[in-house]
Amino acid sequence: MIVWNCIINREGKLISTPSSATDCTAARAVALGFFDGVHLGHQKIFQTMLDVAEARSLRTAVQTFENPPSSKVQNYLITTYSERCGLVAHMGIDDLFAIPFNEQIKSMSPETFMEVCLKDWMHARAVIVGRDYRFGKGREGDVQTLQVWGARNGIEVISVDPVNFEGRRISSSWIRELIVDGEVEQAEHLLGHPVAFAGVVEKGQQLGRTLGFPTANIRIPEQKVIPKYGVYASAYCLDGKILPSITNIGLRPTVNQEDQIPLAETKILDGYFQLYGTKGSVALLKYIRPEQAFPNVEALKDQMNIDQEAVRNYHKNRQLPVRFDEYV
Repeated sequence: MIVWNCIINREGKLISTPSSATDCTAARAVALGFFDGVHLGHQKIFQTMLDVAEARSLRTAVQTFENPPSSKVQNYLITTYSERCGLVAHMGIDDLFAIPFNEQIKSMSPETFMEVCLKDWMHARAVIVGRDYRFGKGREGDVQTLQVWGARNGIEVISVDPVNFEGRRISSSWIRELIVDGEVEQAEHLLGHPVAFAGVVEKGQQLGRTLGFPTANIRIPEQKVIPKYGVYASAYCLDGKILPSITNIGLRPTVNQEDQIPLAETKILDGYFQLYGTKGSVALLKYIRPEQAFPNVEALKDQMNIDQEAVRNYHKNRQLPVRFDEYV
């Protein structure tokens, strides 16, 4: 997949495209949106775009934003920009057009977006969007705006109905709520893939090793939604292999009085691995219990044994997810 990065000057003119692109003028079917999470509703839009592109011999493309609105940067995203790129690439899409969400974009009129970005930059011949898609300054543009413009320019515009689950429309905001509430199983149903994150394994206090529970400690990327604090049945991807694991997310109140940044501590259930300094990928599969403070380390250790047994029983009855390290 080719990733195209966009720079637009104050006059609304495109001034930068990637030099590595093999064909910057190829006609494309383009899916428009932010696509946080790349959930089942987004995937329906992508599949519609793929079908249209195949029928009309067009390249396939997805447009997204490199960053969320500045007011929503902290603990907002289901998927970071790089994770969205990975999920889009996983669907076999040719191009990804990345636009920075900055003041120039916020103030861009719908007409300028359609002319400069869609027609001149992406060379769209078909545009696929969700039914409620809005764009441009003040969210003034909508599907009807696109369809009127498309009719003038010979560009097909297709509106895709949302995907519902148990009578409710699947949305990124709903999935964020589920993650915050620890409902990662439900979130996985709506996403079509597990709630996952990745990072470099840190060297911590090594208390888990002392207690017989060595863990891989990973900071959740600062832009991502923080899952509900507590213990989860999880899966850890190591060298492309998925292993059953247990993860605690939170502030570790029994042993930590200073660090107020949440940490994810994951123990692979079987085997010993030297993971410090390596990239770790973790998928959260089921919420087991909330985080709590214990009166002493021995009480913590007893609970950890109980938690580990509960997670082992969970893994006995569930097949591990397919590889998720390719998109986190």
